[in-house]
Amino acid sequence: MFDQTLIRVCLILGSFITAGYILRRVRHAKVQIEDTIFWLMFSAALLILAIFPGIAYWAANLLGFMSPINFVYVVIIFLLLAKQFFMSIKLSQLDSKVRILTEQVALNEEKAERDKLDL
Repeated sequence: MFDQTLIRVCLILGSFITAGYILRRVRHAKVQIEDTIFWLMFSAALLILAIFPGIAYWAANLLGFMSPINFVYVVIIFLLLAKQFFMSIKLSQLDSKVRILTEQVALNEEKAERDKLDL
């Protein structure tokens, strides 16, 4: 019984800490809206699992997990890996955009120098 209570308390605290931290970062305009939505939904999912542990038991039994905490860990790991994957894609796209913009700036500067020499 103590293990279940401890896990529930940890999930509730983790949920509130995550939500509080994200909301504080939003207030300082340091997080984009898409990321804010993901993290707030993540903390809400933790809170729901803490308040209604029957969901974790039901899903663990349905999917064949030995215990609900294993199910919770697997779901959290999966969500974080998915988030990391999408962040990697976004980073690659931004890296390509920066490279293209750098090339365009270099070409514009070269053109400006040529125009200056032609005058």
